[in-house]
Amino acid sequence: MALCALILGVAGCGTLTVEAPADVHAESAPIGEPVPDNTRGEARADAMPVDEASTTTDAPAAPTSDPQLVETVGSSSGAPESAPVELDDSTAFQEPATIGFLEGLQDSFRLDHSVDRKSVAREIAWVSRRPDRLARRDRLLEYLPYVCEKVADRGMPGEICLLPIVESRLDPFAFSPGGAVGIWQFIPATARRFGLKIDWWVDERRDVVLATDAALDYLEELHDRFGDWLLALAGYNWGEGRVSRALRRAGPDAGFFDIKVPRETSRYVDRLLAYSAIFADPAKFGVEHALSDLAATPLAFAVVETGGQVDLARAAEALGCDLDEIYRRNPALNRWATHPKGPHRLLVSAASESTAAKALAEIPEKDRLTWERHLVVEGETLSEIALAYRSSVETLRHANRLPSTLIRAGDYLLVPTSHRPLEQYARYSRPAAGRSAGVYVVKAGDTIWDIARALGLKRRALMAANQIGPKDILRIGQRLSIPFP
Repeated sequence: MALCALILGVAGCGTLTVEAPADVHAESAPIGEPVPDNTRGEARADAMPVDEASTTTDAPAAPTSDPQLVETVGSSSGAPESAPVELDDSTAFQEPATIGFLEGLQDSFRLDHSVDRKSVAREIAWVSRRPDRLARRDRLLEYLPYVCEKVADRGMPGEICLLPIVESRLDPFAFSPGGAVGIWQFIPATARRFGLKIDWWVDERRDVVLATDAALDYLEELHDRFGDWLLALAGYNWGEGRVSRALRRAGPDAGFFDIKVPRETSRYVDRLLAYSAIFADPAKFGVEHALSDLAATPLAFAVVETGGQVDLARAAEALGCDLDEIYRRNPALNRWATHPKGPHRLLVSAASESTAAKALAEIPEKDRLTWERHLVVEGETLSEIALAYRSSVETLRHANRLPSTLIRAGDYLLVPTSHRPLEQYARYSRPAAGRSAGVYVVKAGDTIWDIARALGLKRRALMAANQIGPKDILRIGQRLSIPFP
């Protein structure tokens, strides 16, 4: 597999350090927020994830204004003339006998990296001093080859492969204060717009396969709108409506460097160009040692069908692996089983793809889930039953095909329960939003502080469990997951 040779030398941990703007632009929007031209009262922009474990004293300063038009290099061209083999955009990563992964990535680059711009040069210098700022080695090996294959399949510039490094350092659990989640940092509204589920069972923004498809769909839509990849990137970060208005103000021939954008968006694009320049020529920027070990096969995943909803502990037993391994490779999963409505599949090690598919298919139907029968007593509600079983109302409705939440005393309900004690699943499941001891429904006058104190929790723990940012507003009737203490 031509992707099998990427970046084994990059090491380090922590999250990409990016300063949030001190004075946020009044019209800036969350990362990935689609903003129609006629939208008013738009939300503020999310800052890129901040590495709490590292300092920001050596981070590059804000980019200076330089009204220089950036031109893309032959969007219809294939590999550069100096490339060792001739490749078109769709096959840049698919010939292991003649080209390695990093070479394939380099040959797929098509944008002007603008390394002579001071703002891009500062980003290059910042990363060159600490190559581990790119992403953790294990994440690069696990996720970047997959992202690059999907980018190549669509004939997009190879630079787009590096965007999730800018967004999240390839961390599926990255979470911004504005509520953006996953390696592509989708906010809920944009995620749902592109078909990603966010519910009790899963948060598909953390699903690398589904979120990558959604992000590339969005980027293609933005490129079709603006006809320029840098403007598409600006739209992904700042909102397409704002970019359109900025272009109207700047004139018909304006490019990204001709329009006025917030500092965060300027740094966002500069950083992607800087990363692209570094990957294009590691030796030039003194980081060849970090990208030198390119021979071994990286850890990679494969997608296998489960044949229906399955308890993750049962799946782990069938696959002969730890439950932790299931959660690690499937970060979108919040609970003890896959989603009842699908997709019915799991990510496993590529090396075990054939045996894993067979093992999962052979799990007997009666063993896929554990069920209990519950007798409804007078005055009992579906939400109370769900809370008692650490389940959800929607799960009980789906399992029992209930048209509404109304139940009658004397009825029996089938309740899907976990194969092992829930605490064992909670030990491995991330983030805290995936571990719930119950649900709290917000009432008039409630604040996060009051709710946390009443439940005996720390305010930050409750906010993290529900992915609530410091500026988010609670809504009456909103359901909050109560994390285990």
